[in-house]
Amino acid sequence: MKTKKEQKTTKQSKNGKKAIAAKPAVKVQKPEAGTKRTIKQLVIETMAANSVATNAEMIAAVKAEFPKSAFDERHAAWYRSQARKGLLTGKSIAIPAVGRKESKASN
Repeated sequence: MKTKKEQKTTKQSKNGKKAIAAKPAVKVQKPEAGTKRTIKQLVIETMAANSVATNAEMIAAVKAEFPKSAFDERHAAWYRSQARKGLLTGKSIAIPAVGRKESKASN
């Protein structure tokens, strides 16, 4: 019979089977992808190209490139507000205000 010290040095799995030696991990090289565009970049480009772009146009542009995105009216309004304040690009973008009635009428 083994002593307690010998039992501790030999390690068995809980199910009583011998442990299989782990294989060394193989590094998988990721293919170099071009720079990925973000929703923020897409929205900035849309507003820069057309400063009177409606929320619906911004949503359509985002959904075309990011179909699984949850981008909606609230997000478009937030980006418009941040762009007006100059927090997106560092300088303010001249964007006319879009009221709720105007935004809903475009849908």
